[in-house]
Amino acid sequence: REGRDEGFEAGRVEARAEAERQMRTLVEAVSRGRRPQGIAPGSAAAELQRALEQGWAPRDAERQAALVEAVGRVSAFLRNAVGAPLAGAAPSADAEELRERIERALGAVKDLDFFTKEPVLDAETKDLSHLVQQVTREFAHDQGVGVRLSLDDKPVRARVNVTSLMDAFYLVLHNAARFGGAATVDVSVLVEGGEARIRVRDRGPGFSEEALRRAFDPFYSTAQDGLGLGLPHARRVVEGMGGRIALSNSLAGGGEVQIAFPAA
Repeated sequence: REGRDEGFEAGRVEARAEAERQMRTLVEAVSRGRRPQGIAPGSAAAELQRALEQGWAPRDAERQAALVEAVGRVSAFLRNAVGAPLAGAAPSADAEELRERIERALGAVKDLDFFTKEPVLDAETKDLSHLVQQVTREFAHDQGVGVRLSLDDKPVRARVNVTSLMDAFYLVLHNAARFGGAATVDVSVLVEGGEARIRVRDRGPGFSEEALRRAFDPFYSTAQDGLGLGLPHARRVVEGMGGRIALSNSLAGGGEVQIAFPAA
């Protein structure tokens, strides 16, 4: 019996070693993008290989589609926002018109440059109500879009970088105005569940299922002239400061964006 036990244990060790050898073969092949060789049919390694192969193709296709979409978005942006103003000047255009067209083109280039830079995320404790009031006033003045503001009756404090958060919040407002048909945007600031929260609701049709799934993907936009970088940038800023940002469709109608930070 003792010999049988020793043989059984030796068999287990050998089987474990073979399984580990197959898994190492699989890992090494996967890391080099190759199809593994010598994997025993029906083994766990073979099943993992099959799952990886089935998963690779869709992901590769999605990456390729995302790349095509990104190139298309940037090309269209440069063509419409930069090239069109410069090419559209008539031969008889005066200096004022030329200057205005050049400024529009340069402004578009600056917009693109803004999204390529890492946001500053150094944080300090601030009252979000005060920051939101500043941004909504500026936004309403710049865009001619009404904002209905609801503030908590006490300070709503969180640790944020003022400039980066104000930029991100402006982008969220701009998105709400665009997809809400320039109708009044509802904004609320409150403390809830131990969080300092900012909610932005538009008056549009709400987010589609695809938009809810992809809105934070860089270069995704349902607007033909959209660059698709506003919400991804806002997410990078908010999460970089320890907060979170989420999209939903409001029961009252329209799309809703919620930004939340731990209350300070």
